[in-house]
Amino acid sequence: MRLRIPKISLGLDPDNRLMFWGMFFNEAGIGVFMTLWPLYILSLGASPAQIGLVIGFWGLARLLFLLPSGMLIERIPPKKLILGARIGAIVGFALLAIAQSWWHLFPGVILMAASTASFPVISSVIADVAGRGRARVRAFTMILNVGPSAALLITPALGGILAEQFSLRAIFVAAALFNIAGFFVFTRMSDREVRVQHGPPVTYTDVFRDTGTRTILMLAFVVVFCSILGVTLVPNLLQEVHGVSVGQIGYLGSLAAVGSITLGLLLNNLKIFENSMRGYGLAISSVAMALMLFVFGQSLLIFAAAFILRGGLLATFSVMYATLSDVTPDRIRNRAYVLAELMAGVGFTLAPFVAGWFYEIRPDLPMIAGMTVLIPIIIAVLWMSRTFGSESSSSTG
Repeated sequence: MRLRIPKISLGLDPDNRLMFWGMFFNEAGIGVFMTLWPLYILSLGASPAQIGLVIGFWGLARLLFLLPSGMLIERIPPKKLILGARIGAIVGFALLAIAQSWWHLFPGVILMAASTASFPVISSVIADVAGRGRARVRAFTMILNVGPSAALLITPALGGILAEQFSLRAIFVAAALFNIAGFFVFTRMSDREVRVQHGPPVTYTDVFRDTGTRTILMLAFVVVFCSILGVTLVPNLLQEVHGVSVGQIGYLGSLAAVGSITLGLLLNNLKIFENSMRGYGLAISSVAMALMLFVFGQSLLIFAAAFILRGGLLATFSVMYATLSDVTPDRIRNRAYVLAELMAGVGFTLAPFVAGWFYEIRPDLPMIAGMTVLIPIIIAVLWMSRTFGSESSSSTG
């Protein structure tokens, strides 16, 4: 049986339309468990610091698998690499579902992390299919923001329902099923040959020599680190400090998608955001405001608004990739995507460790720290938009 894909135009070419639905199911698998992930680790006997250890290890393992992905992109056809990664994710979620203690989670986490080796090639295919300029910004926004956000409208709430009606283990069974659906979507991609770069081999050092690319990569690290530092233990704060139930946290998690989709539509339709750095500033501002509400909020209504604003976190990734695509020369673009995943991965890895330590000092300290650093970053991004705006505009003509 072939999986039927809804024939909605989305303004995308056929392969990018498949990317849209593939990333929809991928994010559905993440969304169904991510909001409750810290609580699942807690239920397996972990302390706050051990929760940070498990989540941080996931980020560390991502880095280890991303390091050789630049070579994999140059040797393995995109379709085979993506399908292999989906199989790893499916098995990883199955292992998480049967874990009996928090330290049993590591094999599943390793396989989940291995699946991220396909993300740089996904970004490369999106850029190749879309072309340059405004069409590329739209493709990245639709595939890496709007599609995943549409999944997140449903799956965090679904995770809460499954956890309350069955158990927290059920959310990982659902995650595996979503990834199976994504696997079948990706099987319908066109077969693409490995892109051969002419001239001397491209190294990661070559990527860092390019000023614009280096700037965006450094921003990727800082923004991800501060954002993940702030949001990692929000479910624990809500449950332990404010008495919010697991089911309510699941519903709140779905609201993040509302904010993400809203931001995606703004980025796609308002002329001011043709300069993608301005969109980057808007997305980061949304995360900072969310952290402020988590710190000072006392009611479900305030927390709901905070989760909507938290949707800016997903938007930061799509806008970052669009900006990176425009400022990076084609010859080094594949390696730049790998480094973008690595820099974001370093932030993703380190932030949960710090969040766990901060939380044990004071539950809202991770949110305060993340918010405090993001504010000057927003100012810097908006200032830099004057420079990057000219580069981006020139490519859109």
